[in-house]
Amino acid sequence: APELIAEPRMVTSPMPSLKITPAQATMVGRQVWRNETGGDRDAITSWNEAESFASVGIGHFIWFPAGLDTRFKESFPAMLQHLRRRGANVPAWLDKDQTPPCPWTRRADFKRQFRSARMVELREFLLATVGLQTEYLSLRMQAALPKILETLPDERDRDHVRKQFNRVAAASPDLYPLIDYVNFKGEGISPKETYPNRVTGEPEGWGLKHVLLEMQGASTEQTSVLNAFSDASGYVLKRRVSNNPPNKRWQRGWLVRTETYRRPLR
Repeated sequence: APELIAEPRMVTSPMPSLKITPAQATMVGRQVWRNETGGDRDAITSWNEAESFASVGIGHFIWFPAGLDTRFKESFPAMLQHLRRRGANVPAWLDKDQTPPCPWTRRADFKRQFRSARMVELREFLLATVGLQTEYLSLRMQAALPKILETLPDERDRDHVRKQFNRVAAASPDLYPLIDYVNFKGEGISPKETYPNRVTGEPEGWGLKHVLLEMQGASTEQTSVLNAFSDASGYVLKRRVSNNPPNKRWQRGWLVRTETYRRPLR
């Protein structure tokens, strides 16, 4: 029987299973890795210019140094805890009930220590757990919809988002667009992950919630659905650049990534 997306206090419509095969998971994991790093093994640990945190793993999970206060949501600790629960061989200095803060506090320090024993050990650990990292990404995607719906007070918005999510899931045998976008730009549920509209001053985000709110159409035809998701993804990212022009340096790469949502992986 098809699985249902559980949602408190609301009736949900049936949708296809959100499970993918191991072969599909491998394809998704490789594509996410290519999106984030071009498949560069060394780039599985990185620190982007103009950012105040490290990005590690196939999904470039954000990892904060101690004391960092930023609008972005940290994602590495939750991923690491999933790997620990699944029995991964975690380096001793990371194998803690509470993930320690990133030991490199600035980008210059990170670059200086790039070939250090600890950094090499971290890369080896991440390269050895690509499958489990993909599993984590899939589970995060599956948990996204109820979290998004909880942040929408308007029933019409909830119904629209639910229907659009289910359209994409039904049209994606590999679930890649949903898995990748949640990893790429988050669920969109944090009020901090917004910029004010440069005209109205209203906060506008760029997570999956905002993509689904902007997505239009009711067709179930695969190409139509995937094109609509790709178009909506590109729209919210271009809106982010409009609201915060320094982000323009990343726009081209972001839009190249959203173009990959237009067809299933091969």
